[in-house]
Parts: sequence; structure tokens; C-alpha cells
Amino acid sequence: LRELVNDAVTWIAVRKKNGESVREETVVPPVIPATLADRGEWIAIKPIEGVTDSPVLRPDGSVQDRYGYDRATKLIFTPTGASYPAVKVMPTRHDAELALAELTEPFNEFPFVAPSDRMAIVAIVLTLIGRAAIDGPTPMFAVRAPVPGSGKGLCLDAAAMIATGRAAPKRAAVTNDDELRKALFAYALEVPPIVVFDNAEGAIGSPVLAAALTTGTISDRMLGVSETRTASLRFVMAVTGNNLTFRGDLGRRVVPIDLDPRVEHAEDRTFRRAQPLLEYVRIHRPRLVVAALTILRAYYVAGRPPHGAPPKGSYEDWDRVVRGSIRFAGGADPLEGVQRIRLDGDDDLEKLRALLVAWDGVFGSKPTTIAEAIKHAGKEGALFDAFAVYCRSGSPESKPLAGAFRRLKGRIAGGRELLRDAEDRNGVVRWLTRLVES
Repeated sequence: LRELVNDAVTWIAVRKKNGESVREETVVPPVIPATLADRGEWIAIKPIEGVTDSPVLRPDGSVQDRYGYDRATKLIFTPTGASYPAVKVMPTRHDAELALAELTEPFNEFPFVAPSDRMAIVAIVLTLIGRAAIDGPTPMFAVRAPVPGSGKGLCLDAAAMIATGRAAPKRAAVTNDDELRKALFAYALEVPPIVVFDNAEGAIGSPVLAAALTTGTISDRMLGVSETRTASLRFVMAVTGNNLTFRGDLGRRVVPIDLDPRVEHAEDRTFRRAQPLLEYVRIHRPRLVVAALTILRAYYVAGRPPHGAPPKGSYEDWDRVVRGSIRFAGGADPLEGVQRIRLDGDDDLEKLRALLVAWDGVFGSKPTTIAEAIKHAGKEGALFDAFAVYCRSGSPESKPLAGAFRRLKGRIAGGRELLRDAEDRNGVVRWLTRLVES
């Protein structure tokens, strides 16, 4: 116990030397571990989620703006030179509307595809400042554009600067699942408020990332020991990339923020704002933080009225706190852009849609074995192409298709679903498609 306590805390002794008090690093006094051992529990040790230099929202909707440790949020508030105006205790919806306009203003010159994308970047700010009030995981934000130089990184930096006082830390995008698990575990121990995977390419999809975004935890071995630990992922994740799409089940865990400058060389654009954006945000940060807190606080004061749309699956509490407060303040739905991911970005959904259309065009509702379907597909055509994408060889094969069909069973795409018919006496499985009524 003495060893554990000594490793957990830096112990400082104050000694007299030449008539002056001198602070020196030392080991834990024996009385401390002895007292803890006798007590049998460590009730005096306060759990800490992190350190913040801006006021934050508590789980009950109140604002934590007092210096030092706060038991409700498990955060230590240490403002670094900034002085924050007081947040109204009972702000109104009108106050929230004015605050939303103020918080949105720094992002007005970004070429967002739709109003929902502008509100999605505001959602990052509210997620960071309201993180302690959100019970459970938060979705990943994806800032996408068709060309480089569109302002993806700057957009995220401005949002992070408002909420945390510094630009968003950027990491190279990791595609290997083992490396990604180790990276996420390291970030979980570091506890940054936000992590950005920068310049991801193509279609991304990772079972490790998908699971982490849903469970809010990550498990891995501690360095130097054989013990496996589970750490909480309380930070907000974001990713940037050009023409970025998502594979597998990752798309439903993402909130898109799409930019399109509609020019050939996006980096040559000029802005009306005379002052560099990050400098402007840094100077005006206190009032922008108060604007974010006003939106959140007003929503709680009003009783958190429902926004009327279906909640985002797996992120219900984030939906209530962040999406609900934006809609309450008169903003566009930050999740409207999710439809773009469903229609254009979900690579797996496109493959399934092609498979169901091709199968339905040949067999309709007639139960058919995979072997029969492969024989009918031949060497080319829509059915051949639909099968080939599920096989590493590039040609239809029974074993990988059987595995794919088991995974895809019951999933709907293009108004159709794949169903498994009853086995015959020889144990041969037949498959069919069915139109699904909306």
C-alpha cells in the first residue's frame, strides 16, 4: 500500500535549511498508508476526471464556475488568466437564441454545405463544455470536404479553442485495429478533451473504433505488465478527410460536418475578417464560453423539452443535452447531414443495396441456394459484380458469401431485406429477398 500511494502522488516535504523553508520531493510518510490500511477504504481520495480552464455544465444543469475541485463533475476548474462573465441563473429561450447567434458568428465564413453543418460544429463546442452533464458516450464528428484547403482543421481548431482554450490536438489517422486500440487506450489515460484523427483517406471503418464509440470504454494491456485494464473514453473524437466515407457500422456513430468552397484552389480563398480566426476566438473566448453555457442552461431551465425527432441511437443522453439545446435555441438540426452518410457515404450499405437489387431482379421471392445463385451469376453482370465485392478473390465464392449473407440477414437497404428460408432435409439453406413496407 505504501508503494501504491507513493506512486500515485508526488509527496513534498517542507524542511528548514539555513533558517529558510525549503520544499523537497520525498517519499510518503509511513502514517499515511498505515491510516488508510486501518480505515479499510479510501474515502478521502477524490476521483478526478480532468482539469478545465473554463466553466462547465453540471449534470443537474447548473454551471460550475467556482475555482477548484467540483464533486459533481469530478473536474478541477483552474482559469488561466481569463475572467468569465457570469451566466444567467434563469436564462430564457430568447437568451438562448441570442447566445446561439453569438456562438455561431466565428464560423459564418466557412463554406458549410447546409445549416445543419454549421450547427454540428456548434455541437462540438456544446459537447465539450457540457461533457460532464452527458451520461454515456458521444458520437464522432467528421469534418469532410471535396478538396484540400477547405478549412477542415481550422474549423475544428476554432471550436476546440472556444471550449478548451487551445487548438485541437491532431493525430495521424490509424487504420490498423491493434494500433488504434493502443492509441485510444493511451488517449484515455491522458484524458484530453478532444482528439482529432487528421487527414483520413477513403472509406474508414473499424470494429475497434465502432465499439469504442458505442461503449465509451477501451481495454488494452498496460505497458510493462501483463495485466489488462479498461479505461473510460470521456474525450470527444473527430476526424477530418477529403471525400471521406464510412464502412460497416461506423456511419451511424458519426455526425458529419461538410464543407464545400466550390472553387478549384480552396487554399487561395480570402476572408472578410481582418483578424485571424484563432486570434479572434482566443480574445473573445470568455463571452463565447458564456454563450455556450447560456444555451445549455436555458434548455435545462425550460425543462429540456423534446425536439420531436427520433433520438440518435446509442447516444440518447448526448442527443437530449446537445441536440436538444440547439433545437431549443432555434438552430437547425445538427443531425440532418446524417442522411448524406446514409445515401452516399455508407460503403457497406451501397454494396448491400446492389446485392438486393441484383438478387431481386433475377430470383425475386423465390428461395435459392448460394450455389445456384453463383452458377446463375456467370462471369459478368450485375449479380456477378454484387457477389464479387464480398469475396477477396474478386469472383463469387460460396464460403465468403455464406458468411456475408449471415451477417446481412434482416438488414434493410433500398426497400428490400435478405431473408433465410428454412433448410431442406439435407441442411441446405435457401435465401430470398422481400420488399419492406414503409
